[in-house]
Amino acid sequence: MSDTSTISILLVDDEVINLQNVGHFLDHQGFQVTTAASGNEAISIMQHSHFDLVITDLKMGDVDGVQVMKTAKELHPEIEVIIVTGYATVNSAVNAMAEGAFYYLPKPIRLKELHVLVLRATEKMMLRREISRLKQRIKAQHGTTQFIGQNPEILKLKDSIAHFAQLDCNILITGETGTGKELVARTIYELSPRADKRFLPINCGAMTEDLMINELFGHEKDAYTDAGAMRSGLLESASGGVVLFDEIGEMPLTMQVKLLRVLQEKKIIRVGGTKEIPIDVRLLAATNRDLKEDVKKGSFRQDLYYRLNVVNLHIPPLRERMDDVPLLVNYFLAKFSLPGGRTKNMSEEALRRLENYDFPGNARELENIIERSLALCDDKEIQPHHLPPDLHSHPDFTIPNLQPADPRKSLEENQREYILSVLKSVDGNKTQAAKIIGIDRVSLWRKLKKYKQKGIDVS
Repeated sequence: MSDTSTISILLVDDEVINLQNVGHFLDHQGFQVTTAASGNEAISIMQHSHFDLVITDLKMGDVDGVQVMKTAKELHPEIEVIIVTGYATVNSAVNAMAEGAFYYLPKPIRLKELHVLVLRATEKMMLRREISRLKQRIKAQHGTTQFIGQNPEILKLKDSIAHFAQLDCNILITGETGTGKELVARTIYELSPRADKRFLPINCGAMTEDLMINELFGHEKDAYTDAGAMRSGLLESASGGVVLFDEIGEMPLTMQVKLLRVLQEKKIIRVGGTKEIPIDVRLLAATNRDLKEDVKKGSFRQDLYYRLNVVNLHIPPLRERMDDVPLLVNYFLAKFSLPGGRTKNMSEEALRRLENYDFPGNARELENIIERSLALCDDKEIQPHHLPPDLHSHPDFTIPNLQPADPRKSLEENQREYILSVLKSVDGNKTQAAKIIGIDRVSLWRKLKKYKQKGIDVS
């Protein structure tokens, strides 16, 4: 988590020195810290202010840390609470966790360990908050289409969508099959000044050239046999709105010439006609192909490519943003909710299987998996045996025959140093590093995520 300045923490301890020391440390890390010297004071503050995380001592006067935690969760169910105490007994730890504490930390506090816990707890809180928003949005069944995700690359994509939606420039949307290219296009449309007009998606791979010409431009009466009446084309009918040419790379070259003219002149001529008809459409295009390579091969016009690629929005594959899988799972669970708005949950083991899968079909494949699993599940939550057979066994990788470079260190430590050194040697290129190490990119991502959770710098 890179930006800590937006995270607010309530720190509660009746020992003034501890309160000052820990508060100073968290403040130095960039968090917004509010302190309370008693449980009563903490409860009073929470009734008037909202926090992302509460760190509270367990043993305090009349109102202890468990009471503080209960009040916090009553006021804000998504909040996380870390319990700290000098009375480190097994019973108190078990009780605190059972009551809903995120973690139990004995005194004296190790500040580095606390820092890691704070990051993990706030990540969990933000995930829960996002899931709650998704469920509310789906149940409301209205509002702007949303591209789901909190991965840094997805956040950048969302910012770009919001920015370029307000402009009227052409946009080329790229990404593998199933990543959500049409969803991005629809979101651009809904956020644009043209949202009150038509959104028209056209699949370039689903029509022959003759059919595409007739459908896009329309025809005059008697333009050909069976053309008994004039017919307006799709581009004319969508004037004022947004048109998406999906799988633009499948468009025949002769049709590309006609589309280029439309982009240049903002006019069309119906089949069999001579009159130019002005149109006003914003054009978006989407493809899973490398159009630069197609231009080199001569299968896609260079001039059309530059006309379309005024702005390029690339959607990363799901395997490169696996931290979004829990969000997407809960979104799809809510989307396919049962009658009455009831939803089923995903068991931890089933979710782990999904997080260890590389999703060649991307988010669309995950959506299909959730829909299928719900159809097979008669229990309260989806279990691993409800998932497709391909997901039944995806263990973490191991690096075989790697002898410790330093015999004083464990095999795991040597593996970690090896992985990080390879990553550094290729300037952080995870795809290239995975190839050198001999593992898939998803496995490398999972390892790096574990290192981050332990507070290890992987940059």
